[in-house]
Amino acid sequence: MAGSYVENDRQSYRQTAKPGGQGTEYQTPPGSSDDDVHDNLGLHHTTIWCFLAWLGSQSAALTVGRQQVQQHHPGSTCHRFLGAVAPQKFRSPQREQRLRTSRQLLHLITEWEGLFPHQPFFPRFATRSGFT
Repeated sequence: MAGSYVENDRQSYRQTAKPGGQGTEYQTPPGSSDDDVHDNLGLHHTTIWCFLAWLGSQSAALTVGRQQVQQHHPGSTCHRFLGAVAPQKFRSPQREQRLRTSRQLLHLITEWEGLFPHQPFFPRFATRSGFT
């Protein structure tokens, strides 16, 4: 969902959390009635930003991940992807940088998983490298 948000210039956090107008819902915990947790069942739109903010803070993992990809596949252009984000999606340079880094990392992860199918970027590579 985070990737969908940064890739689509016109998509909002709310639209991302409810694709096609349908919310992402959680199951009711055992022993609870639907009435007890009804308001808390869906994915809240702010969760998308929280995840993007966390991804955007992973600049060290992005740098080392790029190095690993380029060592394994010298023809990779992952280091050239700037990760530009639509200007209406941020109001501060800090938020722009977080969104750019998030987008760059999501693109790198796609390439990483194609090159290293048995070594997922998260959690295996990034956590073992101490970058989370």
